Amino acid sequence: MRVQNTLDIAFIAGITFALLLGEKVVYLVLVAGIIPIPFLLKNNIRLKMKASKYRIIIPSTIYFGYNLLTYFFFTGLEPEKQRPVNPDLELYVIGIAILVASIVRGLLTKDLAQRFALVTPWALLASFLFLGALFTTHLPIEGCVRVQGAAAWPFIPALIFTTLSMLSLTGWREMSIRQRNLRLLVVSLSIVVVTILTASRGIAIAQVIALGCFLIFGSIPKFRSSMPSWRQLGSAIALGILLATSIGLSTGCGMRMISVFSVIPLLKPAATEAVTSSPVLPAGMKENPRGQDFDVQEIKKKDLSAGERFEMWETAIDAIRQAPLFGHGSLYLQPLITERYGYQHNHNQYLSWLVMGGVISLVIGLVFLSIPWLISAGLSIPDRITITLSVSVFWGMAMMFDSYFNLKFYTHYYCFLVGIIYVIVNDILVKRDNIENRA
Repeated sequence: MRVQNTLDIAFIAGITFALLLGEKVVYLVLVAGIIPIPFLLKNNIRLKMKASKYRIIIPSTIYFGYNLLTYFFFTGLEPEKQRPVNPDLELYVIGIAILVASIVRGLLTKDLAQRFALVTPWALLASFLFLGALFTTHLPIEGCVRVQGAAAWPFIPALIFTTLSMLSLTGWREMSIRQRNLRLLVVSLSIVVVTILTASRGIAIAQVIALGCFLIFGSIPKFRSSMPSWRQLGSAIALGILLATSIGLSTGCGMRMISVFSVIPLLKPAATEAVTSSPVLPAGMKENPRGQDFDVQEIKKKDLSAGERFEMWETAIDAIRQAPLFGHGSLYLQPLITERYGYQHNHNQYLSWLVMGGVISLVIGLVFLSIPWLISAGLSIPDRITITLSVSVFWGMAMMFDSYFNLKFYTHYYCFLVGIIYVIVNDILVKRDNIENRA
């Protein structure tokens, strides 16, 4: 029993420590999560299920089934073309395997909901201290850095830290004052992680929108006891901004966040003129003489990253206009984006879906993104809203600037997380049913 408890806690902690380890968290998940499954099954033959399995099976099956179908039969690539790294078969197959494994392992974890609520805030606090140590260690040597730990990109700690900090607010009504304060502190620290430690601008915009939604719901009288009030959350946000500003001023970091404001005055339609300098277009795509929507070259001078995004978005929009319903094919981003700009995706998930599979792919993708709302049926409305804002809304806004579901780590982590959320919901519903039966 003691060994199982240790493995369970390590497995739950791995959900958070993925923000530090990136893909390397697989080793922890294998040892604490996957390998013990056959041994744990012997003692857990009767698993109670109260959460509807169809709410996760149906949207997942449609999403992965459609993507696998188009991957083999509607690629949009010429026969002699080499297939890209992303998306590839591994993206979808491993995603399915992780979703199934996370559900099975979650069901075999004793008191998953309670342990997740206990472990996650402290794991986030430990992660923040580690990221902060990396930041201060490298600062004197390299100047301002975007910490990422062992993860591939600084977006990973920013996205996961913020997701879990907001998700930890689930079950607010039953929390003690100390538990609530700890979670509000973690929300404050998430602002520092996003704006200073990782300087992730797209995620910062998504964070503002998600926390803004929390503030709105927290101001509704009937939700005040079940979600942080606007005063409580507002105080946490103010503390986070104060900490981020103080660190930014004392270290000189944070300029990357400020530089985005230099682009705003340039976001106006450019003079209409024929585009004559664009590279050779992919086969089947016609030249569009309408001119650029924005002065991309001027934006590039102010902010190269933002300028490149606008340029890729315009190219994607031109392609979408020519095949709006079914798109150009599941791998068409390779000739459209990769071969022209050098990126694996066009830094906007919605444009990626529309380019690859048109409106049909977009609708299927949005349903897949909405799984947290679907699987949380049966919980109180405030808890369902908290889960949905933390994952679907936050990730959905962040994917305005990156195509996360075209990349392995993000897709796989999302599958892992929604599998765990499904089991947490089931755990809560089973316990509630047991209490009602005893009463």
